[in-house]
Amino acid sequence: METSLKIFERPITPNRESCGESASSVRQDEVSFRNLADHMAQIVCVVTSHGKGQYFNPYWENYTALSERESLDSGWMRALHREDLDSFIELFRKPIELGGLEFDARLRRASDGSYRRHLLRCSVLRHEQNGITNVLICCTDVEEWRKAEATAKEQDALLGLSLRIQDEEKRKIAHGLHDSAGQYLVALQLKLDGLQRSSIAKAGCENPLVDDCRELVKRCSREIRAISHLLYPPLLDDLGLESAIHLHADRFMERTKARVELEIEPNLGRLDRDLEIALFRVVQQALASMERQCAGKDVRIKIGAGQTSIFVEVAGPDGTDLYPHKFMLSSRTPSAIGLATLRQRIVEAGGLFEIGSSRGGTTIRAVVPRRALVSHACD
Repeated sequence: METSLKIFERPITPNRESCGESASSVRQDEVSFRNLADHMAQIVCVVTSHGKGQYFNPYWENYTALSERESLDSGWMRALHREDLDSFIELFRKPIELGGLEFDARLRRASDGSYRRHLLRCSVLRHEQNGITNVLICCTDVEEWRKAEATAKEQDALLGLSLRIQDEEKRKIAHGLHDSAGQYLVALQLKLDGLQRSSIAKAGCENPLVDDCRELVKRCSREIRAISHLLYPPLLDDLGLESAIHLHADRFMERTKARVELEIEPNLGRLDRDLEIALFRVVQQALASMERQCAGKDVRIKIGAGQTSIFVEVAGPDGTDLYPHKFMLSSRTPSAIGLATLRQRIVEAGGLFEIGSSRGGTTIRAVVPRRALVSHACD
C-alpha cells in the first residue's frame, strides 16, 4: 500500500519563504509518526529502498537488544537469521510494488537467543516533493501460528491416511461377509430346503422347525447384505458410483418408506477410486443424518459433472434441521462426527463441502475436482 508521508527526509525547498513552512510540516509529520510507532507493541522500522535502516521503534530495541543507533544503516540486519537475510536483501534489488509485500523471516530474540518466525509486512513510503521512496516494515511474531499450521497439516495428513486405511479395511470386511459368510448361508439354505423336501416325502407335511430355521437364515442373509453394503458396497468396485448409489437409495426407501428422487448425470462413467468412495460417503452420511426425519417424505439426490469437477447434492425434505451451528453445539454426536469426517474427506480431495438450507430443509453439497477416469477393475 502506497502511503504519502514525509518521514525522515529533508525536502528540497525552492526559496526561503517556503522553507520554514515545509520544514514545519515535515517535523509535524515525523512527530505524529513517532508518537504512533513508539507506542506500538509491535516491531516497526523504516529503511531506505536500498535496505539501509533509518528508524526503529522501542519495541525493536526491547526485542533484539539493538539500539536505534546500532540498527542504523546495515546494523539492523544482524537481527535476521542468515538464511533469511539473503532472500530478504534480494527483495530490495527489485522495485517494491505499490501494494507492498509480505515476507517470512526469523528474528533473533535477545531474551533467550532464539530465532522466531515473523511476518514482515513492507509498505512503500513515498515523499511527494523529492520522489524519495522508503519502506515501512511491520513485524508480527507468527512462530506459534506457523507451528499450529504445521501441526494442523500433519493432523490432516494423518486423518486422511486413517480414512484411507479405514476404507480399505471396510472393503475387505464387506467382501469377506459377502463372499464368504454369504455363500455359507446360501449353502445352508439349500440344505434346509432339501431337508424340508425330505420331511414332506416321509411325513407328508412340512416340518415347522425347518421352516423356522429357513426364515432365520433368510433374515441373517439380509442382515449380512445390509451390513456389507453399509461398510463398503461391492457394486462400488464392480460397477461404479452410479450403480452403488442406485442400490443405496433403493434400500433407503425400503427402510424409511421415503421417496427418493435420484438425478444422475448421464454417462458419468468410472472415476478415480478415492473420488468414488468420497462421493458415495457423502450420499450415505447425508441420508443417515436425515433418516429419522425423512419417513414418508421426499429426498432429492443429484449428481452432476462438468469438465473439471463433479458435485453431489442431497436435499432433505421440509423440516429437516441439520444446520452447522448445531454441529458445534453437539460436536460429539455420531451425526456431527460423521459429517465432520466427511468434510475432511472432501477437503483432502481438493473439494468443497457445504451444508445449507433448501426449501426449508437441509442441503448437503460436495464438489470435487474431476480426476482421470479409471478403466481397470478394482481388486
